[in-house]
Amino acid sequence: MKTILLYFACGFLNTAFAIESPEGVVYCHKKSVVEYRLVNPRKDGTASDVDLIVNGKTKRYMTAYSWFGSNQPTPKNFKFAILGEREFDPLLVFDNYLENVNKNRYQKCN
Repeated sequence: MKTILLYFACGFLNTAFAIESPEGVVYCHKKSVVEYRLVNPRKDGTASDVDLIVNGKTKRYMTAYSWFGSNQPTPKNFKFAILGEREFDPLLVFDNYLENVNKNRYQKCN
C-alpha cells in the first residue's frame, strides 16, 4: 500500500512542477531553444520590453525598432532587436528567424 501511495504522490509532484509549455513561436539553434514574448504590447504590435526565454530561463530586456542608426539599409524582413546580453546582444528578430550577435540563425522549430 505504501508503494502505491508513493507512486501516486510522485506522479502528482511531477505534474505539479512540470516545465511550462511554450506559448508562442519557438526558435532553435543546435541545443539552444529561444522564445520571446512582448510585454504589454501596443495596438501596433510593438512593445518597449520583451521577456526572452532561453532554454527555459526568462529575463526581461528592452527592444529597439530602428536599425541602430547605421548608414546601412535596414535588412529585409527585420522586425526589431532585443537588447539582451552576451550572445543575445543584440538578438535580431526577422519575420521567420532570429539572429544573434555571432550570426547564428535560430529557425522556427514548433
